[in-house]
Amino acid sequence: MKRGIIIRVLAFILSLGIGMATQGQRVKIVFAGDLMGHMPQHNAALQKDGTYDYAPCFRYIKPYLQNADLAIVNLEVPLDGKPYSGYPQFSAPDALAACAKDAGFDIMTTANNHCMDRGQHGLVRTLRALDSLGIPHLGTYRDHDHHNAEHPMIVERKGLHIALLCYTYGTNGIPVQEPNVVNFIDTTEMLRDLRLASEHGADFVITLIHWGVEYATKSNKEQEQTAQWLLMHGCDAVIGGHPHVVQNFTLDAIPDNNRYPEIVVYSMGNLVSNQRDVNCDGGILIELTLEQKIDILNHDNPSGKVIFQSCKYLPYWVYRGTVDGLYQYYIVPSTDAMAYPESYQISGEMLKALQLFDQNTRKRLNACRLKNGSNIEECIFFRNTLPIHPKAGGVVPLKGNPLLRMLMQGK
Repeated sequence: MKRGIIIRVLAFILSLGIGMATQGQRVKIVFAGDLMGHMPQHNAALQKDGTYDYAPCFRYIKPYLQNADLAIVNLEVPLDGKPYSGYPQFSAPDALAACAKDAGFDIMTTANNHCMDRGQHGLVRTLRALDSLGIPHLGTYRDHDHHNAEHPMIVERKGLHIALLCYTYGTNGIPVQEPNVVNFIDTTEMLRDLRLASEHGADFVITLIHWGVEYATKSNKEQEQTAQWLLMHGCDAVIGGHPHVVQNFTLDAIPDNNRYPEIVVYSMGNLVSNQRDVNCDGGILIELTLEQKIDILNHDNPSGKVIFQSCKYLPYWVYRGTVDGLYQYYIVPSTDAMAYPESYQISGEMLKALQLFDQNTRKRLNACRLKNGSNIEECIFFRNTLPIHPKAGGVVPLKGNPLLRMLMQGK
């Protein structure tokens, strides 16, 4: 009798399609590219009372960010106070980071080629400013004790422990002064950090890396080899930036490995900037959903194993223009803006630039495939912040939209 009961229970479990494991918590992480601060951006954000307001920049993506369990962005500018400056040596108002936090970004990376633009003072003041704003950060540190205490960063969400590592290829030739620390791409240091992440009980390890060739739309051998090295030594996902354009990404970085897909995003492009050249005027958000499978028959591993669940992208374009009488740099989801440009008050040459960015980005990412040969999926954008279009039912259709089709065909 007991044997019959056990068989029926196992049959029931198998009928649910879950085998010996059951679904655990899901954690959605959103990654964004380079948060830039050119002087025209600061001029647009300057208020009559002398303060700066960048909130309009994030207006359209704020609900999307706040719906994530964790949102991470690369802060590509020091917060060194006045005089503020743009390229080639940046210094942005603290309000840029504050408004990004208010929009939903939880963590900022600071290891990039511009982190030393204002020298030791700029590096240290940036860390102090982020601390005062309550923004966790990683990649640059006051001294070795600070580095050893906080890197790798372990973040807990819904019971999952996620390790974050951060590195840059360089600092534009500006030397790092003692006792400050900047994490550079160095296999000895990265191996140490990967082992520490494992020792600290990380369920999933993500490396955030600043690399590649500026404006190159495809990854190079050095990026690919570095990514494979990281994956082979304990990293689960590699998320990159720096080229200021969207590059290819892969969920099959190690073809001979049959585990869950190996995620490598070579470059997400700019989050927001004043760069207007082709391919530089937008980027993608990466949405990574992790799921923990609980093995109900394995008493030696009750916590289960975190596995890759899904990796999607959301393309966006930076509209440098006027909405409701306010001139600003607006991050607009490109698919939605293509389908309903009037909602964003985009027309004329700006609409053509949006169309070109969307075509180029979509073509590049359509070439990225899953292990089974299918396309990597695009996120569906819910129009939380705009008037609902009855025909769209509140959700922008990604396929079958006549206006979108005509725009993409150049008609």
